[in-house]
Amino acid sequence: MHRLITIAEIRMGATLRGRDATRPTPLGTCFFVRIGDISQDGEFLTDELVRIEPNELVNDELFLRSGDVLFPNRGARTTALAYRLDLPRTLVGAQFFILRPDAGLVLPEYLAWFLRTEEAARYFDERRKGTYVKIIQRNDLAEMEMPLPPLNVQRKIVEAAGLALRERILAERLTALQWKLMNGQLLKATKDANK
Repeated sequence: MHRLITIAEIRMGATLRGRDATRPTPLGTCFFVRIGDISQDGEFLTDELVRIEPNELVNDELFLRSGDVLFPNRGARTTALAYRLDLPRTLVGAQFFILRPDAGLVLPEYLAWFLRTEEAARYFDERRKGTYVKIIQRNDLAEMEMPLPPLNVQRKIVEAAGLALRERILAERLTALQWKLMNGQLLKATKDANK
């Protein structure tokens, strides 16, 4: 088991001050990832990120890099996303932790997968603080322990998890289509019975 602090650099997202700091603007010079843009399964829910125009200089270290792992630090959701978009000047707000994994030790997709597991959810549920808005502190994330198999095993775990997710999505679609078909047949049967 390895503590996250030993395998990834952990930082807060950008603190953007001012009322309009994160207001979408079509000509903004930065892209912005919001918590609502990420599903519970660690996928983007949107094809296009909003553009914003920060009203102050942003440290270059806060712009996302391919392989960064995004983890929300507020709310009750436990999700994580391995950022792989090729967009320049993309930011997240301070409601995210940005994890920059050591590429020689851990795959970003494996780290994101592990942060979405039930084991991780239980760990964070025990440590969230606050009454109205639940918050995970940086130290709680940094001290979390996770198994670290070799990179080739991590890759296989990520592939298997992706296939399992795809299977679940297809099963949900099939169930919805079966329900729709059954209701259509029942409706037809009621109309036929009235003839």
